[in-house]
Amino acid sequence: MKLEPRHLEGLDTAALLGIAITLLAAFYFQLAMGELPCAFCNLIRVGFMILGSGLLLNLRFGTQAWNYLLSAFGALIGSLISLLFMFAKAPAYTVPTGSAILGLHMYTWTYMIFTASIVYCVLMLCLHAQARTTSAAEPSPRPHPAIRSFAIVLFITLVGANLVSAFLQNGFHSFKAGGQKHYEMLYDGDVMKP
Repeated sequence: MKLEPRHLEGLDTAALLGIAITLLAAFYFQLAMGELPCAFCNLIRVGFMILGSGLLLNLRFGTQAWNYLLSAFGALIGSLISLLFMFAKAPAYTVPTGSAILGLHMYTWTYMIFTASIVYCVLMLCLHAQARTTSAAEPSPRPHPAIRSFAIVLFITLVGANLVSAFLQNGFHSFKAGGQKHYEMLYDGDVMKP
């Protein structure tokens, strides 16, 4: 089977859907379970947004090596923040933050997801180079345009919702370290209050 750019686009669509599902799960814990994100959690979400942005650019404008580099950069930033979060919770006297999923806390899962995403981006860079050299000059049809469009719209919607959520939680102030129990903008209502 000859590797074509449309195969890479199908993999990128699945990866973008996976990132969107991860952000959706974070919203589930935030809204349904009442676990507001701390500063580390918000920064981890930014890592997912950068990771997904490179894949979004691939789906929208065609597969490019620079887009995978952007995704790998977002995954690297996210994995380092997740690792820092894990180190902050490593001492025996610290209380873990958030719920556990299959025995591991969300920051541990995000570290593993980001690390796997770095490997994904490196492999896709190699496959992109191979597909460019073996593909014919004529463009191949795009696979599953409805799924691709759904993944793009879902990701953009979740990025916007995360930005609104972070603003409602903190206003124009910096992210709070943890233990926040309410949305500052909805509770206080004054954006300019010190």
